[in-house]
Amino acid sequence: MKYLIIGCGPAGMHAAYKLDELDKNAEITLINSESNLPYSRILITFLLEKKVEEEDLFIFSEEFLQKDNINYYQNKSVEEIDSDNKKVKLNDGTALNYDKLLIAAGGDPKRPSVKGIESDRIFTIRTIDDIKTVKAKMETAEKCAVLGGGLVSLKMAQALKRQGIGIKVLIRSPRVLSQVLDEESAVLIADHLEENGIELLTGTQIEEIVEEKKGLVFNTNKGKISSDFAVIGKGVSPNMDFLDKTSVKTDWGILSDEYLQTEEKDIFAAGDVVENYNIAQDSIQLNSIWPDAVLQGITAAENMAGKFKKYPGNINMNAVDIFSLPLIAMGRVKDVENLETVKYENKAEKKFVKLFFNNDLLVGAVLINDVENAGFYKQLIAKRKIIKDRETLLNKNNLLANYIFWKEVTE
Repeated sequence: MKYLIIGCGPAGMHAAYKLDELDKNAEITLINSESNLPYSRILITFLLEKKVEEEDLFIFSEEFLQKDNINYYQNKSVEEIDSDNKKVKLNDGTALNYDKLLIAAGGDPKRPSVKGIESDRIFTIRTIDDIKTVKAKMETAEKCAVLGGGLVSLKMAQALKRQGIGIKVLIRSPRVLSQVLDEESAVLIADHLEENGIELLTGTQIEEIVEEKKGLVFNTNKGKISSDFAVIGKGVSPNMDFLDKTSVKTDWGILSDEYLQTEEKDIFAAGDVVENYNIAQDSIQLNSIWPDAVLQGITAAENMAGKFKKYPGNINMNAVDIFSLPLIAMGRVKDVENLETVKYENKAEKKFVKLFFNNDLLVGAVLINDVENAGFYKQLIAKRKIIKDRETLLNKNNLLANYIFWKEVTE
């Protein structure tokens, strides 16, 4: 069986491993659009902070790519998919045949639509090469504007600040992490960022970016803001441009069924590029989270190999350490108007736990500097257990027993 995988991120690589395990006659072709061997993208800001060396990023086996049944293409991109003839055309004209195809192509960084955004002093953050470019720029810079108030932006702000760069974060929305946190939780994170020297400019709309001899000037609704360079951390858009000659259905991402198969027979999708069921939100949506990409890749591979295994759905979950303050946010925690909450807070220790309920179901949780029970809360959300006593979920003395026996908190 000829399996072809577009993308060498967590979904693509774990799919390849699984196919190699399940099908001893598998011929597996992997397409990597980057010039580097497959690596862990979530670690690249650590490279900027000098917490890891570049070789530490390459967590996937190079020996695997050299196996006789693996065809590995590096620094190649897909131009089109001819699903009628089961062929994939690469940017160098190479045509590859497949029996089963997995699209795990990830996404490209979003850029705001504003005049001047294409300046060569403005960098997106997605690849090792992006980080190397920023490192080189830092050597002659003192100030950086970070565009966007999401997790990638804050990780970059932290990394740059720790290397001595002055940081201003330009955020269009009224609060930091508006796509991840509710307002109360966001205020706590904002205070912590400002205590660590990060200037947050919320409600800032960039109208134009002007490149001058010494740097950049951002004309905004709040006046002019200058910097030596800028980085963008505003999320990614799924790579789907090569689907024009297929009947694969898309919305925000590729649409698939519960087996991760698309509308097109023998074409599957996994990772950042696919929409699927979010348990906490009870809706179909994109979920760009590493552990879910791994599970999707494995599940897609099992189905490509004929195992017929359903993907159970995901729970959006973000975990990050912000200036030594751990934060985990999961499930439905940003659009909370119709939800009820319980919380625990220790201001002296900056500990905060907030749980979100839709009727008797736990649907979300925010944990700040008190994250050891994140797995327990995630299991309650996933299993959709009826909660009888919400306050008990904040009682750490009972958490282990409740997790094992589902006593006191569930029916």
